[in-house]
Amino acid sequence: GTGRTIRGRETRRKLLEAAKEVFERDGFVHARIADMCTAAGVSHGSFYTYFVTKEEIFTEVADSIELDLLTLEPAPADTDPVERIRLANEHYLRAYGANAKIMSVIHQVSTIDPEVRRTRLQRQNAFAQAIERRIRQLQESGDADQGIDPAYTAQALGGMVAHFADHLFNTDNPFDLETATEQLTRIWVNALGMRYSPKAPAPGQG
Repeated sequence: GTGRTIRGRETRRKLLEAAKEVFERDGFVHARIADMCTAAGVSHGSFYTYFVTKEEIFTEVADSIELDLLTLEPAPADTDPVERIRLANEHYLRAYGANAKIMSVIHQVSTIDPEVRRTRLQRQNAFAQAIERRIRQLQESGDADQGIDPAYTAQALGGMVAHFADHLFNTDNPFDLETATEQLTRIWVNALGMRYSPKAPAPGQG
């Protein structure tokens, strides 16, 4: 019943969805397991069939959200380098926007829970290393400035997008997602010493 049966997997999924809702609404400190069970439509005792503590289910919720945030669908091999950057920025912003409330809670918990902080840093570093590898490829192909350090640049640009996403969706501001995507892409391209090309209009729009 802990995930090996269809019913078990469905109950576990409901608990995770309910936990996300409760954490978003009440924050980590005030979130209660009883409220998660009520929202999921399961008995209080059923919770402990799948999770040991509130901290455990929070960690799984956070892991799932951040993996979605940092996992980009592969682009076709012939995709223009600038378009690849644009697609990555758009994916990150859209995924962040869909999970802005829980991302705010994850950030808060990472300041007080060493394990959550350690996991976040490991994942962010892995993502930065992927960006670094891409920058090196662009340098090898002659598309990016040879003088920039890929490791420093990857951390700086990745951090910029993460900070901007939080500002875009968790504060009062006049920015919109489409313009934000284009501006972040332009900044990336300029930072890498590449030639910027505006997004092509959709069929029938240009």
